[in-house]
Amino acid sequence: MTKESPTQKAATTQLNAIVYTPLTVEAQRGGSLFDQTAVYLSTSRYIPHRLVEASILLAEVYLLNIPEWILGEKNLGRPSVEKRIESSIAASRFAIADTVSKGGRRKVAVLTGGASGLGYMTAMAVAKAGYHLIIGDRATELGIRAVEAIKAKTKNMHVEFLYLDLGSFKDVREFAGEISRRTDTVDLLINNAGVMDLPKFRPTAEGHDSQFGINHLGHFYLTVLLLQLVKRAPKARIVMTASSAHYGTSKINYPGITSAKAYDRINNYCGSKLATVMFVRALARSLAKTNPNVTVNCLHPGACYTNLFKSSWLLYVLTTIGFQYFLRSPARGARTLAYLSLSEEVEGISGEYWFDERIRQRNPASNDVKSQEELVRYSYAALGMPEDTPL
Repeated sequence: MTKESPTQKAATTQLNAIVYTPLTVEAQRGGSLFDQTAVYLSTSRYIPHRLVEASILLAEVYLLNIPEWILGEKNLGRPSVEKRIESSIAASRFAIADTVSKGGRRKVAVLTGGASGLGYMTAMAVAKAGYHLIIGDRATELGIRAVEAIKAKTKNMHVEFLYLDLGSFKDVREFAGEISRRTDTVDLLINNAGVMDLPKFRPTAEGHDSQFGINHLGHFYLTVLLLQLVKRAPKARIVMTASSAHYGTSKINYPGITSAKAYDRINNYCGSKLATVMFVRALARSLAKTNPNVTVNCLHPGACYTNLFKSSWLLYVLTTIGFQYFLRSPARGARTLAYLSLSEEVEGISGEYWFDERIRQRNPASNDVKSQEELVRYSYAALGMPEDTPL
């Protein structure tokens, strides 16, 4: 793994002094200037909830992305990220763990949304680490091309693509079934796929808002279906892509998940990401009691220039006309995903929300155990399973 140049080290040091907290776990939970700003916005009575997400995005750009850009990170938000994967991932603070167990079994990783953007860059890092990688995505042609590119660049031939539409419980079941036919153990599950800010209520196959249905329910179901395979691994990790948007609401808009009339494009997206953080907390608490060999964490990748913005014409216009220069590249955004997936530094840490390879303050609303339990019950009911099914 290549080392940071003196210039890169100096820039990192300066940036840490501006926005980061010390690296001890307890200190990290204290929060950086950005964390404190996001938490303040999420709990403020003076800012309408519809403006909170935009306010947090602007806070991130001005407190993080612009200083980072000025200090030397060459992230102009362009989609031609393959050339930067080596330097970007190499700049991350992790040493890749062994991917072949003592018994000679190659470790298995499952990654959703790996055909492009953050998922593709994370897939590149995981494949480079030597995992048998299974990518699930609904973009079949793009996914097949991604697998071929990953094989060519990493020389890892143990990479394959399976169709997965997280907006269909039937497709999720079929995908999980294919996984179980290929392996009896999953060492790494990365729930990364997602959609954002859909202007109108767009139902999934089962009638749920696509933002909540794909971002949370689809991944909740996939995790439940694969959990026994994950538990069989000597040491396993579950990593979920959340967002700073989870600060944007104090509660989940349950009526808006199934009703077009109650649908709120911004609140529903923020709620779907709040659900991700809450699910991580609930699952981590359960696994700590029954399977401490499995850890689960979530992260905010940063405001990145990816296809996620294309779901909203306004966001697409803003990110196409100039604003993309202050958004991160997918390669930069994938660093924390790769870090949580592969780093030995995070072994044994579970239930946390991360940003830029550090534990961050969560939206206080995500810490409420009763709200977490309500979410789990709702999710099981949506799947047609008994609400008291244990995680």
